[in-house]
Amino acid sequence: MGRGIRFWCTRTPRESLDRTYSTDTIENKSCVTFNDLRDQVYNEISEHEQVAGVKWKRFAQLNKLLQGHRPGELTVLTGPTGSGKTTFVSEYSLDLCMQGVKTFWGSFEIRNERLAKTMLTQFAGKRLENSIDEFDYWADEFNKLPLYFMTFHGPQSFKQVLQAMRVTSKKYDIEHVVIDNLQFMLGTGENGGQHDRFWQQDIVIGAFRKFCNERNCHVTLVVHPRKEQSEGDLTNSSIFGGVKVTQEADNILILQDRRLTTPKGKKYLQVTKNRFSGDLGMFPIEFDKERLCFSSQRKASSVSAKISDLKFEGL
Repeated sequence: MGRGIRFWCTRTPRESLDRTYSTDTIENKSCVTFNDLRDQVYNEISEHEQVAGVKWKRFAQLNKLLQGHRPGELTVLTGPTGSGKTTFVSEYSLDLCMQGVKTFWGSFEIRNERLAKTMLTQFAGKRLENSIDEFDYWADEFNKLPLYFMTFHGPQSFKQVLQAMRVTSKKYDIEHVVIDNLQFMLGTGENGGQHDRFWQQDIVIGAFRKFCNERNCHVTLVVHPRKEQSEGDLTNSSIFGGVKVTQEADNILILQDRRLTTPKGKKYLQVTKNRFSGDLGMFPIEFDKERLCFSSQRKASSVSAKISDLKFEGL
């Protein structure tokens, strides 16, 4: 080569790449060592009971499987039509709320006054229609719970629901949001085809997952099963929509109703996904029509029983 030609490249491409991304010039924020995680791992081990979450007092068998109710998780509940999903999730959330878990309820299937009546009956442990003179006492005690209700009813725009969740969770430091149910936020736009509904559902589920992570808030979402369900028990694949809902969920609960298939069948609550500990299983639950409860909690016989053993922690 002639003398007039100058070589501008003084390093090999590999050397240039190493220099550009050298840890001497740019801090590596996408990599950590065990030492960075050591304190967090220690807390996970030394405080395993607290990490496991709030324990249910009415559903001891659920504690054995899920260990507890933890912030930042997404729980999906499904079950056949008429199996009692709303009544169950009402008691399931009431149990936690009575322990101080600040709860925001979104019921699109039944009106707030009907939902509140169900929860008040579960709270008192009996139907107040037969003890109307006790209403004020139980209502005053129920009013002490950190419980809030969305004002929506019927099909709703998901954007409105999510906005309500964000505003209320920030204002009241909400720890648990209950949505009953997912289908009421699908198909509210101009396009309501099945494909569009699946696409919408994936967007909604992704937004709920993001909300859980950002707000460190637990969301319990009721989802109906597919209409083409078989005569056997429901499975994760029975849940309406695509696979995203089962992929994003930390916990999946299925209310199995074998009364629909066998004369002496019973209801069972089945845990089919548990990201925290991996424990799966099912246990029978019986519905008490007098108390509107699925738990085996003893009935409240009279106002004299009061609710002295109900602890409203954190209030």
